[in-house]
Amino acid sequence: MVKSPSFGGASEAPARTPPQAVQPSPSLSTFFGDAAASHSLASDFFDSFTTSAFVSVSNPGAGSPAPASPPPVSVPGTEGRPEPAAMRGPQAAAPPASPEPFAHIQAVFAGSDDPFATALSMSEMDRRNDAWLPGEATRGVLRAVAAQQRGAVFVDKENLTMPGLRFDNIQGDAVKDLMLRFLGEKAAAKRQVLNADSVEQSFVGLKQLISCRNWRAAVDLCGRLLTAHGQGYGKSGLPTSHTTDSLQLWFVRLALLVKLGLFQNAEMEFEPFGNLDQPDLYYEYYPHVYPGRRGSMVPFSMRILHAELQQYLGNPQESLDRLHRVKTVCSKILANLEQGLAEDGAMSSVTQEGRQASVRLWRSRLGRVMYSMANCLLLMKDYVLAVEAYHAVIKYYPEQEPQLLSGIGRISLQIGDIKTAEKYFQDVEKVTQKLDGLQGKIMVLMNRAFLHLGQNNFAEAHRFFTEILRMDPTNAVANNNAAVCLLYLGKLKDSLRQLEAMVQQDPRHYLHESVLFNLTTMYELESSRSMQKKQALLEAVAGKEGDSFNTQCLKLA
Repeated sequence: MVKSPSFGGASEAPARTPPQAVQPSPSLSTFFGDAAASHSLASDFFDSFTTSAFVSVSNPGAGSPAPASPPPVSVPGTEGRPEPAAMRGPQAAAPPASPEPFAHIQAVFAGSDDPFATALSMSEMDRRNDAWLPGEATRGVLRAVAAQQRGAVFVDKENLTMPGLRFDNIQGDAVKDLMLRFLGEKAAAKRQVLNADSVEQSFVGLKQLISCRNWRAAVDLCGRLLTAHGQGYGKSGLPTSHTTDSLQLWFVRLALLVKLGLFQNAEMEFEPFGNLDQPDLYYEYYPHVYPGRRGSMVPFSMRILHAELQQYLGNPQESLDRLHRVKTVCSKILANLEQGLAEDGAMSSVTQEGRQASVRLWRSRLGRVMYSMANCLLLMKDYVLAVEAYHAVIKYYPEQEPQLLSGIGRISLQIGDIKTAEKYFQDVEKVTQKLDGLQGKIMVLMNRAFLHLGQNNFAEAHRFFTEILRMDPTNAVANNNAAVCLLYLGKLKDSLRQLEAMVQQDPRHYLHESVLFNLTTMYELESSRSMQKKQALLEAVAGKEGDSFNTQCLKLA
């Protein structure tokens, strides 16, 4: 089993397993962020994140929130309700009229012929990021809404999106539970982590929880904010309306659930969203709230998450099918742009610079979909097609060619094809010769070390890992693997010293599940006092990690 300190997800650790040589995984998802912006941990969970505080426009189906739930934070003058199209069908309900203050705002922006209002609502960046091609049925509904802004357009209830929380609260702290069990109440009382009550009830507080790795508390806070929006517990299947903020909150909550390994929970809450193509997920469905704005409210990353989730539930073929549908839309949008049209195929007056930016964005998104398809094929152990897909990704991310070729080489190592791995690593060396800087040299040395690991030549592998550490003493992958090499060379004490020194040097950086799993395994091999040493690690974890920490790596349970 291959692990990497870059992993943040939960992993199952067998009770008695030899220490694991740590390799950077073929997963290269960190390369698909926005290169123009520096990313914190929190940014992994946000897509097209709004810069404002949480702004909630109340929903027709929103009841009074429970007393414990915070009220929505709104901008003065926007305390109203979007006016969705009416519905028909079983239990169809017409939306109530807008409250008076919001009606005044609607009157101001109701006309689509106001160029200022249109420009205000539909910036160039919005158009580029929100573009999507709806299905034929959805397109028909949106056209009807556009043609009858002042009349009612009836939509079958089953064709609308009516989500709600499916479970109330999963907040918990496994680290504190272990401290109570092994160290007592006094020690456990010292464990202080942020929770949903101790941060601002907004996107700001949400980012704070995620940055501190308190992901369970962040799930809880998402639930509170969605409850304030009228999409809380027990609201699934009830009429509602959507905003950019509510869709962003759903994406963050679902991404956190997947990150925590709660796949069944994520699937239950994803179910009301269907294929993410219902008409009420488009801006055009709310012409009075988003005058002139077009496209989908659904973050692009939410579409990827929706597709990828099925592979974690044992349905990789369904994941591939969903990814293929996303790829088809991305390819069509890219073809429209390259023909001088707008993303949706209409005539466009976009500047050349704007068109180039759109092409770059959609090429990047298409590459991201191809990458997810490659990962899915790898999970299915269809190595030939997976490698072909990774090669296709290089077309969209040429600047990541060395990393992708290294990943393909390491896949070959995992399946025991040493010669093919060596060929790919040689290709990496040719590519990195054209590059300056430390990272290219480290990549070459790391590949050589892994090649020797694959040949069970631990002494040579250790030599290369040590050389990397001379160039970059903070390299966790090299440090961990060097320690594992020492173990296989029969130098258990030296191996333990190296890992312990690494953890003590920078606990915030090195208290990672993979490192700790190897360390606790070595304690079991080295001493009958392994339980006391594991408990000391538990105390160290308690002072640094949030509620999402995977305690299985400590092997205390």
